Amino acid sequence: MRAEGNYISGEDASKSIGLSRAAVNTAVRSLREEGYIIESVTNRGYRLTEMPDALTTGTLLSALSQERMNHVICLPTVTSTNIHLMELAQQDAPDGQVVIAEMQTGGRGRIGTRFDSPEGKGIYLSYLIRPGVIDGESSFVSDWRTITERVGKSVCSVISGLCDITPELSGNELLINGRKFCGILTQTDMEIESGMIRALIVGIGINVHQTVSDLAGTGSLTSLDMETGRPNSRPAIAASLILSLDKLRHD
Repeated sequence: MRAEGNYISGEDASKSIGLSRAAVNTAVRSLREEGYIIESVTNRGYRLTEMPDALTTGTLLSALSQERMNHVICLPTVTSTNIHLMELAQQDAPDGQVVIAEMQTGGRGRIGTRFDSPEGKGIYLSYLIRPGVIDGESSFVSDWRTITERVGKSVCSVISGLCDITPELSGNELLINGRKFCGILTQTDMEIESGMIRALIVGIGINVHQTVSDLAGTGSLTSLDMETGRPNSRPAIAASLILSLDKLRHD
């Protein structure tokens, strides 16, 4: 039941996933309650026409493979995606592991500044890069100093392609018309004696659905919706970011 796809009958759905017809009907009702728009036509079956603007395994699977999603963790809320991913990195999480959340209660920018991360408004995503991935066999301090700039350029490319607007990269911030809508925070787990990086965490926070009232009193901030004048898909942007960072990691 993919968007703009063919209808699938309840019987065929039942056989393909190994559930009873009653269980299929229950699953469809549950998906509708979560915001999925599913058409139901007598003698034709079901068809998914629209997915919710939520950062979940289900919505990201529309653009990412199941294999890639095995290393993407979607959380409804977290103190900080960077903190959560750093903890996972210290427990041997693999290169390319991603943590993404609907809301952060303790999001931070550079020098510990607060990064507001309201529920359902933005994209809060952290990406793990392991040693040896950036430049050669060993990743020392001198090897990763350009990573924030390189990630920033990747984010600019994704936003330009999906939102038909061209951001400007300024340090660790992305701007549109001189106002910030995205911040990047890179943190490391490094062995002091050798300078070897055990884990590098790239955190990306993007204002997507914030309105003028949401950002009242913060004249230097904006959102993608405010700048484009239309709603933008958080799942589409998040999935494209992950694919872009995968490519960057292997370049």
